[in-house]
Amino acid sequence: MSLARAVTGDETPVLWVTEYPDDERCGSDPVYTEHVVLRKRIPSERTGRPAPVPERPRPVSPGVPEPPAPREARGQLPVLGLSESIGRLAGRVRRTKPSYADCWLVGSPESLESPHSYETPCGTVVVGRAGDGEIEYNLTPKEYAYGDSLNSVVGDTIGRVRAAYRKSGGRMDRHSVSSLAKGILMDSAGTLDAVLGGDVPAVDRMISEIAAAVCRYTVGLGIFEVLMADPDVEDIYIDAPCDRNRIHITMGGAGGANTHARCRTNLMVDRREVQNLISVLKRDSGLPFCESNPILETDIRGHDARATVVGYPMSPNGDAVAIRKHSVRPWTLSRLIGNGTLDPGTAGLLSFLVDNRCTFLICGARGAGKSSLLSALMFEFPTSQRILTIEDTMELPGERMRRLGYKVQSMLIDDRRNGDSLKRADEALRVSLRMGESAIILGEVRGEEARTLYQSMRTGRAGSSIMGTIHGDSARSVFDRVVHDMQIAPEAFMATDVLVTVGTVRDRRAGGQARKVTEIAATSDRAGEFSDMRDRDAMFSSPVMRRVLSASGMGRSDIMAEVSARGDMRAFLADMAARHGDEFFGPEWIISANDHLAAELSAGASSPASAVESFRRKFRRMNGLEG
Repeated sequence: MSLARAVTGDETPVLWVTEYPDDERCGSDPVYTEHVVLRKRIPSERTGRPAPVPERPRPVSPGVPEPPAPREARGQLPVLGLSESIGRLAGRVRRTKPSYADCWLVGSPESLESPHSYETPCGTVVVGRAGDGEIEYNLTPKEYAYGDSLNSVVGDTIGRVRAAYRKSGGRMDRHSVSSLAKGILMDSAGTLDAVLGGDVPAVDRMISEIAAAVCRYTVGLGIFEVLMADPDVEDIYIDAPCDRNRIHITMGGAGGANTHARCRTNLMVDRREVQNLISVLKRDSGLPFCESNPILETDIRGHDARATVVGYPMSPNGDAVAIRKHSVRPWTLSRLIGNGTLDPGTAGLLSFLVDNRCTFLICGARGAGKSSLLSALMFEFPTSQRILTIEDTMELPGERMRRLGYKVQSMLIDDRRNGDSLKRADEALRVSLRMGESAIILGEVRGEEARTLYQSMRTGRAGSSIMGTIHGDSARSVFDRVVHDMQIAPEAFMATDVLVTVGTVRDRRAGGQARKVTEIAATSDRAGEFSDMRDRDAMFSSPVMRRVLSASGMGRSDIMAEVSARGDMRAFLADMAARHGDEFFGPEWIISANDHLAAELSAGASSPASAVESFRRKFRRMNGLEG
């Protein structure tokens, strides 16, 4: 008789408990204790043999007892009472999960130093430093905090939903599953009413909450959906074998607005959970994933994220997954000022250069914030500007710009079914040059398309600014890569007006990495040499500023005054957002600031500074804010 049945008297386990010996007590070769395991071994899909029993990872903080699993304060013997006592006597660490889920919670939030907690749409998060010095992200999904009765309701509802669809033969989708689950849950309203003390609004909320959980564990992505619901989670990594490694994440804002940190989580998934994720990705994308095609790259439908999966034989220990979330909040220069990525002077300079149709390459390492800065610069275009975007992953804010009145034509490079990505990027770029005068935004400069890109820069066929991102940690390293690796002539590289480097610097106080614009360099008259755009004398000696001086008819002092005004406007918006709400970081206010500055200068404003002051008064009046 299984432990769950012995304790609850129910044929269906409410909570599965897996006990593992303590490595510290049992040595380097821990002994797996079969009789206390309530998780069935599942056959391997490839071999048909039972999968090996996973070993327990090293405890987060040895000697700190695990907290008891959440349960209802009723006279019923708790599910974990017996196993908890056995575990403590035997020196074991407990990993728990509801019977309908395939993810275990490992570790204890009580063991974390300097913790801070917050609620997400799907659970509770505690972030702190573990005893071994690592930052830990401790997540408790809402359904994991349910008591025995509620978990029984959830499990029963999931079973009835699946049975209904098997009988009907229909295809499950989130809307229909949610409607069916709510109908089934109405039959359990008596149980919910008893658990929640007769609170009718609470029962209604619980029905909606449980229905959402049912969707996650039937047509959804299970624990991955819970993680992606957290706006602070940026990347999710599942290393193989998944049942022996905790999920790791990259978390933004862990130590401040502009920090990001790599954290381990308290989550460890069964292979079934990963297989479910892969099945959904294959179904939605229509792409193959097998031994002859062991790489799957696709967007995650409905979650504004992208997944990369590596399988056997490329990953011999099982399937590995990396998920990158796209930002749901549009990036603007004022937002980047607010989080410390750049200062107002840099923001003003970049805005001025975009308005004067300069060509940009934004360089940095993966995760440094290249796409974020590129997206922010796109909102510096006037709304009359036609823009063509070329990317292999839809990260740029094309749809948001169209809603704001921009003329944006998006081109997606999808090489997954046939063709070579570099050739397709080059083809897309060539086509874009035949689609009329437009600014061209290239998501990433990688190889073959670079030749076409530089041809367009040199001949001016694009008719406006050209921007792209490229991997590199400085202007000089980008020059070496483009000239030596991509075989672009050094004189052709000089068609790049400005190179902006975004890097990550160690934030010792916050305990993470902070994103910063570390360099703004202009190409010089000699190939391979650059001018520091943050130095006034060097800036005006650069070819790009000499061209701007000639084309605009402005003097040096006029340019510096406008640069300062643009920076002050964005600093003002960042300050208003910090005081009154994030909506003032929005791109509509950047557009408003640029339009106001252009109108004031055209009307003969005494100075750009006076235009800034009039914008501040206008802003406060429009939003009902005091001085």
